[in-house]
Amino acid sequence: MKESILKITEDLVKMKTTADRPEELQRVIQYIEQFFQNIPGLFIKRYECEGKPSIVISTQDTLFPDVFLVGHLDVVPAPDELFEPSYEGTKMFGRGVCDMKSECVVLMSLMKEFAQRADRLSVALMLTTDEEIGGLHGAAYLLNEIGYRCKVAIIPDGGQSPDDIVLANKGVLLLRMSAKGKTGHGSRPWLGDNAIEKLLSAYARVRTLFPDRATATDFWYHTLNIGTIVGGEAANQIPDSASCDLDIRFTPEVTAQALFDQIQTSVGNDVSVEIRVSGDPIYTNPQNSFVQLYVSCVEERLGSPATFNKHCGSNDGRFFTCLGIPIIVSRPVSGDQHSPHEWLETESLMDFYEICFRAIEKFQQSLS
Repeated sequence: MKESILKITEDLVKMKTTADRPEELQRVIQYIEQFFQNIPGLFIKRYECEGKPSIVISTQDTLFPDVFLVGHLDVVPAPDELFEPSYEGTKMFGRGVCDMKSECVVLMSLMKEFAQRADRLSVALMLTTDEEIGGLHGAAYLLNEIGYRCKVAIIPDGGQSPDDIVLANKGVLLLRMSAKGKTGHGSRPWLGDNAIEKLLSAYARVRTLFPDRATATDFWYHTLNIGTIVGGEAANQIPDSASCDLDIRFTPEVTAQALFDQIQTSVGNDVSVEIRVSGDPIYTNPQNSFVQLYVSCVEERLGSPATFNKHCGSNDGRFFTCLGIPIIVSRPVSGDQHSPHEWLETESLMDFYEICFRAIEKFQQSLS
């Protein structure tokens, strides 16, 4: 099975499934559909929202499976060479091997196994193509518009290993700040109104709301990253427009709306602020019965205790937890997602597979 998982992961990594390549997003969903097409007893449904395709495969024809396996097939941009998977020893490298194409293949393999069982456990697989740009047209659409629900969800989009169980994530607020001005010749700035200066001044005020307190070992604070700046046509021309994109991550003592209101007050009237993506923090109670089942499976398989952690990044789990659905977030041993050195320890794939398989099996037994 491990060789099959690696081969399919290689196929998926070679697909450049970034947000700006709709044909590749369609191609990867078609690949998934073909993978399941000849497996009897499965219900396959494709969806599309605002050009973003997704697919749900289930063992029963229902909107309410007991367990959802959830993954995303889109990736962040990368140089062409990162879409050619490579190996060093037991490590695989390439865009998406950690975040999260290898995990999707493990989930696919689990669905295939459950489909072939006589007891027909109530399990479904949800694969989307827009998590990296907010998830609104994938997981959020399937839950809030189509109406899917479940008792628990396994979402291997966080953590660093199967025994690293993430139960809390920061909230996310992606904003665009925009300023307007009046153009003119750069040698006579008094005749114009410099939009970049307006933007920089407003950004400086926003920056004071996010003091630099987070470190690699003590990171549970609000953070701000300015990711893009657009403005100006030439050095000798006064810019009449400018914008920047901000990535804000925040801890549970504040809501996304309260933080946005604070930022709007800070920037004043010269700059507009638009919400691009908003999501409150994620939390699952460690005493939840499925969490405890999962922990027992981790410890049985690995022979060492699991740990509960909190992480800075967000994922599609927030659309589940806001509906009161508990989630498990862990993954095979892997790391450096979104970087040129993204890697997967292939030896951990079967550990992760077996842990998930046993946890789902035990959960189903607990329901009967």
